[in-house]
Amino acid sequence: MKIAFGCDHAGIEIKDKLISFIKSLGNEVIDCGTDSAASCDYPDFALKVAENVALKKADKGILICGTGIGMSIAANKVKGIRAAVCWSKETAQLIAQHNNANVMCAGARFASVDDICSWIKIFFETNFETRHQKRIDKITQIEQQA
Repeated sequence: MKIAFGCDHAGIEIKDKLISFIKSLGNEVIDCGTDSAASCDYPDFALKVAENVALKKADKGILICGTGIGMSIAANKVKGIRAAVCWSKETAQLIAQHNNANVMCAGARFASVDDICSWIKIFFETNFETRHQKRIDKITQIEQQA
């Protein structure tokens, strides 16, 4: 798979470890930044990742900020994106299985690198259960009306 990865200054300390982990699973990574610990604006990186996924340049996206919440809000403004905040192994499975999320967001200030790596692996390996397609279609309808 091709994975678009982005983080803000809150995620810079764990960025290289997460990218290395994603690559160790056999994936290619598109690095959408940031490359500095200087304070920056998370919507800029959420947009880059979301656009890569929406334009099919990447199969999925990973976004890391302090909480994951701001990144998910910004990424979800891009048509075709279903970004979800993950905080446990269970939520990593459910965002893929039930919500067909194509972008996983996590908070560097609230989880360890090992936890986030385990969530990424689960997110990548979990298949969408098509019995939930009706709900995804409704989300798409809402998006098209906006």
